[in-house]
Amino acid sequence: GDGRLLYAGVELWSKPRRVGVCESVDDGQSWRWLADIPARPGDDPAQYHELHGVACEDGRLVVHIRNHNKANNRETLQTESSDGGKSWSVPRATAVWGLPSFLLRLRDGRLLMTYGHRRAPFGNQARVSPDGGRTWSEPVVISGDGIGGDLGYPSTVELADGTLLTVWYEVMEGSPRAVLRQARWRLTI
Repeated sequence: GDGRLLYAGVELWSKPRRVGVCESVDDGQSWRWLADIPARPGDDPAQYHELHGVACEDGRLVVHIRNHNKANNRETLQTESSDGGKSWSVPRATAVWGLPSFLLRLRDGRLLMTYGHRRAPFGNQARVSPDGGRTWSEPVVISGDGIGGDLGYPSTVELADGTLLTVWYEVMEGSPRAVLRQARWRLTI
């Protein structure tokens, strides 16, 4: 609500590689590094990828991280900021196997994460948090009919009628290239 844009990601062009958050106060015309996201003890931050963040109703920021470290490999990690992104908590494991995560704050204030599930059932899943990311529900299967793990990167929006629309890429049997798929669905939890 303060007019800033925040981007959580990886500064690939720096040595050492930085993981953190940038901000823009001019609608994306220019960006400045705001803060590093610390690594967990024993983690190599070079194994943190494809971050995505959301603002909670209470103003806290929640960021998910695709993790390829040995500890919690391919599980989503979560870090949070309660000071507008100036400082971040040490990432914690969410026990959600799947990647990468897309975060959305629903109109009712709950958080929704959608993510590719690259083992059987191959597809995309979602989880809901009623408490600003402190806890996450059991998985909801959005799609589970994939032929393999070459799929995912879901993006989800909430439509005016309360249904959700999720779009992702997927390699289909007999198709020389990946296709875009979509599902219109409703949360029942």
